[in-house]
Order: sequence, then C-alpha cells, then structure tokens
Amino acid sequence: MTMLGGNSIKPLLQPYKSGNLSLPLFLVLTWTVIFLVYLTGCGVPRHLTATVDEMSARGEFSQALSYVEEHEEDYQKRNRLLFHLDEGMLAFSIGDYEKAIQAFTAAEQLMEELYTISVTGEATTFLISDNTAPYRGEDFESVMVNLFLALSYANLSKIEDALVEARKIDSKLAAINLQYDEEHQNAYREDPFARMLIGIFYEMGQTGADLNDAYISYSLAINGYESEYQRFGLRVPEILAENALSTAEFMGENQQDQLRERFPSQQFPSLVERKERAEVYGLHLNGRAPVKEPATIVFPMPDGFLLKLAFPTYRKVDKRIVGGRLYAKPPEEDRAFQGTFTVAEPIGKIAKENLEDRKGRIVVKTIARVTAKYLAVKAAQKAAEEAGGRDYGALAGFLTGITGNILAFASEEADLRSWRTLPAEILIGKLTLEPGTYQFWAECYDASGIIIRKVELGERDLRPGEKIILQFRTTE
Repeated sequence: MTMLGGNSIKPLLQPYKSGNLSLPLFLVLTWTVIFLVYLTGCGVPRHLTATVDEMSARGEFSQALSYVEEHEEDYQKRNRLLFHLDEGMLAFSIGDYEKAIQAFTAAEQLMEELYTISVTGEATTFLISDNTAPYRGEDFESVMVNLFLALSYANLSKIEDALVEARKIDSKLAAINLQYDEEHQNAYREDPFARMLIGIFYEMGQTGADLNDAYISYSLAINGYESEYQRFGLRVPEILAENALSTAEFMGENQQDQLRERFPSQQFPSLVERKERAEVYGLHLNGRAPVKEPATIVFPMPDGFLLKLAFPTYRKVDKRIVGGRLYAKPPEEDRAFQGTFTVAEPIGKIAKENLEDRKGRIVVKTIARVTAKYLAVKAAQKAAEEAGGRDYGALAGFLTGITGNILAFASEEADLRSWRTLPAEILIGKLTLEPGTYQFWAECYDASGIIIRKVELGERDLRPGEKIILQFRTTE
C-alpha cells in the first residue's frame, strides 16, 4: 500500500506559499472542519442503537421493528446494510417471514454491490478511517444472511428455496476465504449447522433421491462438528446422529455399520417408523450477539506527535438463559412429551473468532494509515513554516503541527458497526410424535436449572411422516 509522504503533500500546499500566515492556517483549519463533519455522520446514531438494544433485550421485537423502520433515514447511506439486516432479523423474530425475506434479499444484494470497493472509497478509508466507507458486513454476517433466508423460506414451506439459500453457505464460505492468502484465511470455513438443516430440508421431500442427499448432508455435518465446531465446545448433536443413522438405512449396511461404530449408544428409529410418525424440530434463538468496543493503543513519537491505533473487539452480552426443553401435549391428555434443546450454532463465538482472524489485517492497515497521517502532518508543518517566512514561520509550523496532530488523533476511530440484532446462539430440539393434535410450548432455564421463561408455541395438527419447524427467540 502506498503511503503519503512530504513529496505528495507539498504540491497541494504550494499555491499558498505567499508569505501570508493565514493561508496555511486557514487550510489546516478547513481540513479539520471537513474531517470532523465527515466523521460525525459515519456511524449509526447512538440513540438509535441504544433504543433497539433496549427493546430487543426486553423481547419487544415488534416495537423494535417499527422503530427501525420509522428511523430508516437515520441509518444513512453508509449504514444502509445495517438497516436491512436489523429489519430482517427483527421481522424474522416475530414470524413475519415474507418481510424477513425481502430485507435479507436486499441485504445480500447490497453486500454483493459493496464487495468490490471503488479506488476512491478505499483511499478514503485509508486516509481517514474505516468508518468513512459504507458498511459491507463481517464475513460471518454475510453467511448468516443466507442461513436466515433459508429458515425464512422453510417456515413458509418453500423447501426448494430454503435449499438454494442453505447451499449458498458452503460456496460463500469458500469464496470469502479465496480473498485471503493461506496464512490469513478465516478459521470459520465450514458451517455444520447449515449442513444439518440441509439434511432436514431434504428429508421433507421423502423421495429416494432426497434421502440420499440428506444422508450426504448429515455425514458432512457430523464431520464439521467433529473437526470444526469442537473448538467452540460443541459436540455432534444427538438429533444429527439419530437422523444420520436413520437415513443410512436407505444407503445400505456398510454406511449404517460405519456410523454405528462412531455412535454405538445412539438410538434411532427405522425409516418405516419415521414415515408413520411426525417430527417436530424446535429452534431456539437465544441471547444477543456480542457488540463491538474500541481497543486503543497510544504511543508518543520523539517529536511529541501522538500516534493512535484503534481497532474493534467484541464484548459478550450476558444472558441468563442457558438451555431449555420443548414440550408437546395432546389437548385431551394429562401427559406431555418433551425433548431437550442443544446448542448447534454458536453465532457469538463465530463472530469473535471471525474478528480475531481479521485483526491482523486491521492492524496492518491501521499502522499504514497512522504513519501516512503522521507524514502528511509533518509535510504540512514544514510547508507552513516556509509560507510563514522568517517572522512567522516557527509559529505557523508549531500551530499547524498541533492542529494536525489533534486532527489525526481524533480521526483515528475503530469501526464499531455490527449486526447487533443477531442472536448469540441457535439451539435445536426434536420431538417424534404420533399423528394428531398437540399443544406446544418451551421452558427455558438458567445455569441453576431454574425455569425463568415459558414460551407458548401454539397448537398444530400433525400428519404421518410430516416434518415441521417451530422456533422462538429469547434475549434474557
């Protein structure tokens, strides 16, 4: 990356070398005003993010959605993507899947448009800060768009569309890492939760070809949990092992025997039994995604100039709910069936890891930018000294250096924009039930096992072989 030095700055100031002190000082002050005004409108207004955060923390997703849409203009052009992401996630959280699809589709299209940043835009972020460019999302956020698009379509029983979006995740992860050399690629290269969902979607088709594809997806998901998600503290969900063993029956004895060796104690129903019963998958969107905070390093130069390095870090948002159970009860009976939720998609941990992977690239760019600002101020200081002449040169140079130092220091701010309305994690549960009518609900508990939230999930009539998804969100 090319840095700005004295030779590149000096010609800009050459017309003002008239011996008039006011001209170079006026130029520096003008720069200061322009830079500060430019920075003022870079991020989403704090009152907006604070209000949406507060509403989300209380579970008031409908009110938060209305608030976001009423304040659409406050997101401004640079933050247009965040508007689509917030609108989509909040619509998804209240079950408005049509609106969620529209918002997430707009977000994906905008991400693609912003993927290639113009030379002018890149130069601006280099000279001032990353905040000055349109927000194009973290790599993992791009993947999450397709994940929630897939779930939105699945909730509308548009399984083919859901499969299209889920399949995009694999190709998108590969494309993202192609941007970086082998030594700086992201650790997040595989999403086994998405592969498990693909398997479930395939099984909803119930043809021989669908079972074959489901088995392949489940196998890849198992490998992903064992090789990739262990670093997040996750194991292969029992639901995944059960489904894989069941679909392996269609593939033949060899495939089933191989899986039995890997999961010797896992119980599973036969394909015939599954065709006679209904399966209900519960998805629990829990907690709130981590938020970005600034990390700052300040160190002095020998000439008194203060250099400032600013970069973002994620802070975990505390949550009380750590798990839950899914229940189903026939209206005329006292007994209830229950299944346990298991963490399957650790979104918050993925976010923190993704940023850590990117931190090295952020620091390198920041150091280059800070160095360029330092050289630019030194060049301006020298030009001011020459323009001020023998009488005022020293004072002009001193004032220009002080002003430039303040400007460079103030303009170096970490980009703290992020998709704040995401959940921290997705948990999955499953119930296998006889056909009939059931009332569904979930109970969520804290680290002590105390039930702190009950969520009503409505009544459903289940047919033989039917597979449905019920979902809800908590933020306590």
